[in-house]
Amino acid sequence: MKILLVQPPHWSPDGHANFDAIEDLLPSPAGDVVLLPELAGSSLPRADYLARVRALAKGSGAAVVGGSHYDGPVNRGAVFDAGGRLLLEYDKVHPYGLELRNGVRPGLPSAGFELAGRRLHVLLCADLWYSAALAGHDAFDAVLVPAFSVTRWSGPAPARELWQHMSVARAYEFMTYVAVSDWHHETTYQEHPCAGVTGFANPCPETHTGFFTGPPDAPVSAFDLDFTRLHAFRHDRAARGFG
Repeated sequence: MKILLVQPPHWSPDGHANFDAIEDLLPSPAGDVVLLPELAGSSLPRADYLARVRALAKGSGAAVVGGSHYDGPVNRGAVFDAGGRLLLEYDKVHPYGLELRNGVRPGLPSAGFELAGRRLHVLLCADLWYSAALAGHDAFDAVLVPAFSVTRWSGPAPARELWQHMSVARAYEFMTYVAVSDWHHETTYQEHPCAGVTGFANPCPETHTGFFTGPPDAPVSAFDLDFTRLHAFRHDRAARGFG
């Protein structure tokens, strides 16, 4: 399974402008899964947001994890498969920082979705920081994280370090791949800078340098999910008493 992480260079409060830009960025074919960053839909009406994610999935020939948009007071997203079928709706359970001050309310946790026989889960941005979001479930094959990593630091490096360590910790603890799509670090949201934390955590890399890859130089980066290797890693962990 190939996943494409989309890191657009700019965010617009106009959700249609964001989807237009993302459509221009995606290659054809676009792999199996396309992961968009948080608030790709900004504050589009729910029907408009769903229509744009569905159209992007059908046009790209891939399942699309559509980032999110503000559906009233809830930060909410959706996944459509390549045929335009709705696979999942998901909420942000832990609004953070600016969102809390702006009246964004916690949503409900989702159960994930299946694609090509694989179990995938979506956590919106700060939700990745809560291990309870993954505990108690059967093993997910990948955790997909749309993010908008606004930071209070003077540069992106500290937030990137934190996200890298958190992503690797989640990947290793829960024996799954973790993919994060964020906006470019020159983007701002309500005058707060973005850190650009797009990257991919691999719990079973072939070398010690492969636990985390990112952020990418290009606005679209691709990663292959090796489930044979992942299953072997899980079997080895269980055999050593870590299962």
